[in-house]
Amino acid sequence: MVISDEGLPPRNRYRILNERRRPHRVRNWKYAPWLAVMAVCFGALMSQVDSSIVTLAYPTLQRHFHVSVGAVTWVGLAYMLTLVSTLIMFGRLSDMLGRKLIFVYGFVIFMAGSILCGFAPSLDILIASRVIEAIGGAMIQANSVAIAVLSVPLASRTKALGFQAGAQAMGLALGPTIGGLMLGVVSWRWLFLVNIPLGLIALPAAILFVPRSRFLAPRERLDGVGVAYIFVSVSLILSGLTLGRTLGWKSPLLFVVIGVGLATLLLFFAHERRTTTPLVRTELLKSLTIQRGLAGAFLSYAVLFALLFLVPFEVERGFHQGPAQAGLILLSLPLCIGLTSPFASKVGLWLGAARSIVGAGVVGGCGIVIVALSSANSLQLVVGLGVVGVGIGLFNTLNNASVMGAIPTEQTAVGSGMLNMVRGLGTAVGLAAGGAIFVALGGASETSSQVMSAFSWTCVALVALSTFAGLLGASGVRRHTPYELEGRLGA
Repeated sequence: MVISDEGLPPRNRYRILNERRRPHRVRNWKYAPWLAVMAVCFGALMSQVDSSIVTLAYPTLQRHFHVSVGAVTWVGLAYMLTLVSTLIMFGRLSDMLGRKLIFVYGFVIFMAGSILCGFAPSLDILIASRVIEAIGGAMIQANSVAIAVLSVPLASRTKALGFQAGAQAMGLALGPTIGGLMLGVVSWRWLFLVNIPLGLIALPAAILFVPRSRFLAPRERLDGVGVAYIFVSVSLILSGLTLGRTLGWKSPLLFVVIGVGLATLLLFFAHERRTTTPLVRTELLKSLTIQRGLAGAFLSYAVLFALLFLVPFEVERGFHQGPAQAGLILLSLPLCIGLTSPFASKVGLWLGAARSIVGAGVVGGCGIVIVALSSANSLQLVVGLGVVGVGIGLFNTLNNASVMGAIPTEQTAVGSGMLNMVRGLGTAVGLAAGGAIFVALGGASETSSQVMSAFSWTCVALVALSTFAGLLGASGVRRHTPYELEGRLGA
């Protein structure tokens, strides 16, 4: 098989700024596209393990550094703020400079940050190292969906996205499990150093298996004002949601911080329509498919992380079981997402994309109903969470395919960045809103009946959100003709 050089960017005189060509045997192998998807899956797994593995270490870090709980939460918050607020920027840079280039260097920076975290002598240095790690993570995540889409023929796009989503879910499932085992056996420092062997597998895979970028956007001045708007907006919204857990949801400061963050986001959209070199092109902002698909993705992750937050309270305070049992019960949710996602393409072909997306939202809602009615029945709770995982696995894959199908080649990394940004925002809102509703309904009580009642009624709201996410995602499916993806394979 001969692959032409059509669409490849001109070579840069500095070798480190050129994307490396794949070996001849890899390039001409009929399964070469799936090797690229495998490399993407390594990145998705690695970044998701890192984001979830550290949550169990907060008490250990507090004792080790002799600091407050509030101080140690910045280990996670600094990572999330940096990651979510830079995704679109790195997506734009990738579309101009090369998606493979930014993807590969993302692994290098991520591993460098992990080493610094593992040897951090103080909490301040650990937090600064987490920022470096998050920059590498953003460079990886901004390209993961884009590379998965562009590396395979059109007919295989949804299947590739299913494997990518499945790898993310497996990382979410494995992170706390690996973290818990490591904290019981070795130092907390290995929670970060474990990324090095994973990275030493993922980095060569990215270099050898990911094709070079084609049909890049023209190189223009980066929209620094837009980058600043996004960074300020996301930082304020996420900080406000974090403040709500400590100051209470009726705090005036909370409303001011989140209000200013939302106002800054509106300023970003206004600026993008005026500037000649936008981060996100105007036609993408106007697309109903993209608008509704991103909104559906936001709601899906809000539902997912609200459940991940709430179920341990139900198990420990309602069922009177321990954290280990809660962790095992929760495992069914991300595992079913990971196992279901690769088969979403077959469901989409069987039922049609729009009906499949609506159906996935309804299946997720039915699973939440089973969870809400579990009332001290652990097996029913496991089954319900598994059904939710099936719905979310199908929905995320098909919805991502719909969104990416509405985005032209030269903006695919920006599209990938937008999807991952709303995923991060949905995560934060799900944790905050789910917790706030649960507490408002009496979830903070030590009485098991009150806890289970609050849990069940919170689940009612999540059922509505899951169904609405399906309707939103499906409503835009047939409103566009997907951009032609054939012929995009690089060398």
